[in-house]
Amino acid sequence: MTRQQKWAHAALAKVASHKGKSTESKYKTLCLKMPTLLKQSGVVQALAFMRARSGEEGKEFCNDLSAVYGVPTLDGKTAGKDLQDQAQTVALPQYLVLSRDLIEVSVWFRRFAQSELKAEDGDEGT
Repeated sequence: MTRQQKWAHAALAKVASHKGKSTESKYKTLCLKMPTLLKQSGVVQALAFMRARSGEEGKEFCNDLSAVYGVPTLDGKTAGKDLQDQAQTVALPQYLVLSRDLIEVSVWFRRFAQSELKAEDGDEGT
């Protein structure tokens, strides 16, 4: 199984776990925004923004993104923070690899959010 296949399988499971929950709409919005945010702002800024401005859903999304990418964590609840810390401390070549990989992982989240989670009113074109 390739990395892309592993990421796709894990991202689908994370997205599907939000189906039918009260946070479904918010989670879908985060999934749709993350690839662009990563491309425009970079990993550290995108994760910091999501964790600070999007409440508990944003922290949960960052934890899910980190878990799918494969960031080891002890409790599973700080994976997003661990990934942010890692991105702040790695050398430039590793940061570039991390950026590319997280964009690819976040695209899987976006694809599955578009197909699996319900659209909000006026959100059908997304």
